[in-house]
Amino acid sequence: MTFGPFDAEHAPAALARVLDDLGADAAVTITAVPPLLTVTQAADVLGASRAEVARLVDSGALPAEFHGLHRRVDRADVVALAQRRATIRTQVLDNLADLARRDGLYDEF
Repeated sequence: MTFGPFDAEHAPAALARVLDDLGADAAVTITAVPPLLTVTQAADVLGASRAEVARLVDSGALPAEFHGLHRRVDRADVVALAQRRATIRTQVLDNLADLARRDGLYDEF
């Protein structure tokens, strides 16, 4: 998975990859993402709950600013965390598939 932001030169190819990955019946919305995100917006980007993002902020794993009583998270930090999580998820799944192959639990196509 590739995360943005994309400049005008790279955006068409990125959009084409997303549409190819999702298939012909997918609905896609393109929107501008503000530089500072609410916890809810960050949760949407990460595919996580609002409570999980709040825990990440409270633990220091995701830097945030406070505007009054509200947390705001930098878009770049959220995208970087999403990329790290995607990389880790891919590595874990690849390792799991390797173990299953080794133990004969995985059928090759």
